[in-house]
Amino acid sequence: MAHHDQKIATMIDDTLHTLGGGAPATSPEHGVNLVEDWIAIVRTNVNTQWVAEPLAKLRDALDSNNMREVERVMRDLAGQTEDLANNAAEGQNKQELRNLATALRDFAQGMAK
Repeated sequence: MAHHDQKIATMIDDTLHTLGGGAPATSPEHGVNLVEDWIAIVRTNVNTQWVAEPLAKLRDALDSNNMREVERVMRDLAGQTEDLANNAAEGQNKQELRNLATALRDFAQGMAK
């Protein structure tokens, strides 16, 4: 479990870094690769496997360059991430998940402009 938590923490850091550049700095191809990495990680733990489905929707929207759908799915993922953070025990990436939820919302909002 500790190894899985470390992978999640690393992916959160990588994702926050990627999203921090904003929509103009991130290509759909880079987004697809990042989402594929997330899918691989969440599928390795029964507690996070449920995230694979919305991530697959995001990957498919990015791959088809459907930015409206990307924005919608990112907002949904932000809400789910916030819920996950609120239900996580202290120390289980709680603050990092909140930061990720905020970054997803901000990125999606930036796409809407």
